Amino acid sequence: MMEWRQVAQSREVREKLPKKVYCNGEQIAVYRHQGRLYALLDRCLHQGAPLSDGYAENNYAVCSYHGWRFALEDGHFQNNPAGRIPVYPVKEENGLIYIGFGSELPAGAGSDV
Repeated sequence: MMEWRQVAQSREVREKLPKKVYCNGEQIAVYRHQGRLYALLDRCLHQGAPLSDGYAENNYAVCSYHGWRFALEDGHFQNNPAGRIPVYPVKEENGLIYIGFGSELPAGAGSDV
């Protein structure tokens, strides 16, 4: 069963600029891009830099350190689809943003930690 945890107020997550949140022992970057919400593990594969220091552009989370790009939808690294970071289900209700954890995660999503 999916468990939803509140991580932010809607107004805290602005277009293209991620919000760093902590949930279930993980640091997660929450993005609003082209009106949709996305949640990715807040750690670049390259040197572990926080993705929340970067921005969203053309459906990618862009690491501010060296420009590595990860698909917002599924976390795949742009230059090598074999590389990916976990993504999490995210929803917005009544002015609040929630991240989902549990057994109903879609393929490629972050696991219950």
